[in-house]
Amino acid sequence: MASYTIYEKPGLSLDETIESAVIVKNRYSALAFFLPIVWMLMRRLWWVLFGYVLFMLPLWSLYGYLPLWSEMLISLLISVWVSVEAPSLIGWQLERKGYVEVVTLFAESRDHCELRYVDFRLKAAKQANPAPTGSATTAKPPLSQKHDSPFFKVKPTDRMESGPVIGLFPTPDPSQETK
Repeated sequence: MASYTIYEKPGLSLDETIESAVIVKNRYSALAFFLPIVWMLMRRLWWVLFGYVLFMLPLWSLYGYLPLWSEMLISLLISVWVSVEAPSLIGWQLERKGYVEVVTLFAESRDHCELRYVDFRLKAAKQANPAPTGSATTAKPPLSQKHDSPFFKVKPTDRMESGPVIGLFPTPDPSQETK
């Protein structure tokens, strides 16, 4: 299953939030490996492109003086870095535009991810605004307050309810541990 990161613009209504959410697939980018400048131009990552060119200009000027194997190694390492970090670079650009990373979901396809996200977001909104039982109502906190937001009280999956996550390896469920 692929992993997708969802970015939202804070301060919008529920419909506008769902409609304007950006889904970024966390995967290696072959185009960013072979043609990083073209990939950055296609994704409109202007600041990333600017930093890449500033970093590469001194290296490109040294290419005539370095042995061929070192030129190839430097180019390979930088291309691998750009292609592996492609989703993070897109996310960084979105955060510069005011988006907030809200959740990472695992799904079989992009359509499946959209369905899971909408379901997740609607559950969070339902928990944030329960049916009014009295005359007292509370104002909903802005989404930019990540830890106080009711959006983060809903778990994307019911499987991981206990234990911290260490890197990519969550602690196993006690019922599934072998003795």
